[in-house]
Amino acid sequence: MANVLIVDDDRKIRLSLGIHLERKGHRIRDVASVNAALNALKEFHADIVLSDLRMEGEGGLDLLAAVKSDHPDLPVIIMTAYGSIERAVEAIRLGAADFVVKPFSPAEIEQVLVRNMHICGLEAENRNLRTALGQGEILTRAPAFMRVLDMAERFAKSEATVLILGESGTGKSLLARHIHRMSGRARQPFVDVNCASLATSLLESELFGHCRGAFTGAVKDKIGRLEAAHQGTLFLDEISELSGDGQAKILRFLQDKVFERVGDTRTRAVDTRIVAASNRDLRGLVADHAFREDLYYRLNVAEIVMPPLRERPEDVSLLADHFLAQAAARNGFLSIPSVEAEVWDLFARYNWPGNVRELYNVIERCVILAGRESISLAHLPDQFAKHATKPL
Repeated sequence: MANVLIVDDDRKIRLSLGIHLERKGHRIRDVASVNAALNALKEFHADIVLSDLRMEGEGGLDLLAAVKSDHPDLPVIIMTAYGSIERAVEAIRLGAADFVVKPFSPAEIEQVLVRNMHICGLEAENRNLRTALGQGEILTRAPAFMRVLDMAERFAKSEATVLILGESGTGKSLLARHIHRMSGRARQPFVDVNCASLATSLLESELFGHCRGAFTGAVKDKIGRLEAAHQGTLFLDEISELSGDGQAKILRFLQDKVFERVGDTRTRAVDTRIVAASNRDLRGLVADHAFREDLYYRLNVAEIVMPPLRERPEDVSLLADHFLAQAAARNGFLSIPSVEAEVWDLFARYNWPGNVRELYNVIERCVILAGRESISLAHLPDQFAKHATKPL
């Protein structure tokens, strides 16, 4: 069942749609305008938006643009009359999830909702797979990692800026979320930004927001991730990839707790805690003048170094069992696949250069290839061949 926001200036359509969808178990909020919809989204956690294309004043395309800007993962379904199908197709090009042509039957709108909620579920699962260990409980029995957890929980109780260092795939984002959950800010937003995944031209706008007209395409004011994390935590992953200007602005915020949106002169203040991470040697980057020394020392109030998986041999089988159960459930298996002894032995001897993320991906591959059979050496990737005692 879904939380559905209905946006239409025709009261009869809102009422009839709302009654039908509520009977199907959905939770409904209905409004008559784009402005009312944007206000509703501030406190109504919508899973999907149903919006008429043509309304008095701003229409469905205006709402779509605003939603894609502020809630990029929220699907918008456009409702349109037959004569406006071309504009509905344009809406799809601009990011709408789907469109439905009026008049439609209750069964048709329910089918469209179910289909799009299913797609959203798959997309969310794919995002979780891509981030590997981006959320969830921390599993360990390795003394080296238990010490890290103890340190992280102590830092979490303070307001200190935390810097997490470690190789790719060691679970830095997982630890950042753990620090947030253990802190006094746990009920407030946790907002993450991967500084390496955004173009330099977009990163400052994403972090600090922008005002209307700041650059081509800035059609409205937009808050940045820093403001979105007010009273919560902003996690800056791969902070070494920040531009020089971005580094200077983050430094200023850490010093004075103030900033300006891109293209704005108004100084703003927010109460946001910074947790940062990097898989690069920041000290070395400082020495090479590739990262600001003053920012490094501002970030490095509470430093945590993540141990690579090769230094946590006790955790390999523990994590593998956990990932096996997850992969089996995702693939519809009623039981967890068995693993041959030779595979466990190879797992124990392998160096895991990709760390926990690599283990996660290897398990996923093995479960898919093995199906309901036992996982054997033949199901392992090629890089394991040189470590095997018999040919794969």
